[in-house]
Amino acid sequence: MEKKTALSQLSSQTGKMLRERFGKGPESIFISYNEHGITLHFRNFISAVEMILLDKQKGEAVRETRQMVMDVLLPDLKEFITQTVGIAIEEIYYDWDLEDHSGIMIGLTNKSLDADIQEKYAGYEKVHQQVSEVTAHVQKIPDHIYSFWTNPRTLIIVREGLLIMLEKELINTGYENALRVAKTSLEKKLLLHDVDMEQAIGRTVTGLYLDWDFERDRSVLVYTFK
Repeated sequence: MEKKTALSQLSSQTGKMLRERFGKGPESIFISYNEHGITLHFRNFISAVEMILLDKQKGEAVRETRQMVMDVLLPDLKEFITQTVGIAIEEIYYDWDLEDHSGIMIGLTNKSLDADIQEKYAGYEKVHQQVSEVTAHVQKIPDHIYSFWTNPRTLIIVREGLLIMLEKELINTGYENALRVAKTSLEKKLLLHDVDMEQAIGRTVTGLYLDWDFERDRSVLVYTFK
């Protein structure tokens, strides 16, 4: 399928799926992909009910509800991505910036999950070093870290092997959600404050998203830039 047509179909179908399940879809969806993976960036994605919850400082209730809905949505979306753009997605991650009503979804291919394959863009060593230092401050130095761009404004960073024993025990004893909430808050602050993308790659950060697969001990970061 011709790329422009494929992206248009994927954007339309994704918006329809989100509207059917949330009652409102994103105002726009920017999609880009390559051999490593795909990103779908949602803008102005918030329902009236979610706005009320946010006004009452109930952001975690919004996140928990979205997680339940996304768990149902992702298998169908994963299949549709493969059908339309022709790349086999192995894993999907997502995160929301509720303050600016945006969100991002990241699909990783087999190639992007190969830690031995690193996109050699200018400054990647500095990016990895700074992200590793922040991760070590919170948990431990990742066993592996690698990164790639899906478009000139979207950098994906994958970390593997970063959970410490205490975190694993919290997950095993049923505190996964509490751990996720705490890690989201703490890591986002440090990754925005202590990772100097201006110094590393000469770019200004506009957004940061992150998600985990605790079972695989893998985390995906997404930096967006001007």
